[in-house]
Amino acid sequence: QILHPAMPSLQNSAGAGKAAKFQAANPLGPMANPFEGMDDDEKEYQKVVSDNINKRLTTAMDELKDKHASGTNEVDDDDRAPTGDTYKAQYAQMARQRRDQQAQVEQQRAEEASRIQQLKEETKRIFINEKENETAAASDDDDSDYDDLLDEDPELEAIRDKRIHQMREAQIKHAENMARGHGQYRTVSQDEFLPECAGGSEFVAAHFFHKEFERCKIMDHHLKLIAPLHATCKFIRVDAEKAPFFVSKLVIKTLPSLIVFQDGKVVDRLTGFDGLAKDPKDPDRWHTGRLQQWLSTTGAIEYTVPNEEIQEEMRRLGITPKGTVWSGMNGGVDDDEYDSDFE
Repeated sequence: QILHPAMPSLQNSAGAGKAAKFQAANPLGPMANPFEGMDDDEKEYQKVVSDNINKRLTTAMDELKDKHASGTNEVDDDDRAPTGDTYKAQYAQMARQRRDQQAQVEQQRAEEASRIQQLKEETKRIFINEKENETAAASDDDDSDYDDLLDEDPELEAIRDKRIHQMREAQIKHAENMARGHGQYRTVSQDEFLPECAGGSEFVAAHFFHKEFERCKIMDHHLKLIAPLHATCKFIRVDAEKAPFFVSKLVIKTLPSLIVFQDGKVVDRLTGFDGLAKDPKDPDRWHTGRLQQWLSTTGAIEYTVPNEEIQEEMRRLGITPKGTVWSGMNGGVDDDEYDSDFE
């Protein structure tokens, strides 16, 4: 088909119009020539910067290609995540900490429930003892006319009432102490240490230990024997590695260290086994009674060393003192190595 020479090409004119519109509306048009409008110095500076950036990008891309080609990019370094060894170790440590925290919470709940139960039992026992005392008093009143005369004496009545009141207060105090954790030897954390020392207990004996020190194990052995015998004092142990603040605050430089608090204040401390062993050549071998004797000097417990007459009578009756000597055999105390002699 032959077009008339005077007829303009609609296709060419439409194409020219679209191109003009695109060029006018295209915001990226100036990027086609980024050096437009600059003088020669600026163009040279910008060209150097551009060449430098392009060179770095090219080098980085080449390194990535080499790593992928050799397969090294598929292996993580130790400090990379999520498949690096360091990440795995940290994750395992976090998992252990969560398990330990959960176990600690469960243990605290169990101990709290046990304390509440002990408090209930102590209260019940106090009530029963009061009833028994009243029954015994009534029975004594009926024993003889002489007892009746004694009961009528106001001075004796006042003494008896005072004694009953003292016994009742002592029983209540004992029950309160048991509810606070007395009568047992417990491990506490750094966060629990301050509330334990200032939580209402008059006396608190705190053993700062290291899990790998043999002498700390010896101290643990003796304190486990002492704690159930003396409910007037709370006995706790603190891992020195996990309580750096209190180790620094209390200026603890030697382990084991046994510190006695009264109403939240330090009254005395035992560094190592200072003064406990009678034989300087064997400083780790001493009887539990030696530690009880030292604790009694601080006022934390009541303990009196039996005299010769009492010792002889106890031997005759076959009564052995509550205490042992650490043997060090098999990492603990051997029954055959118990020393029941008073020291």
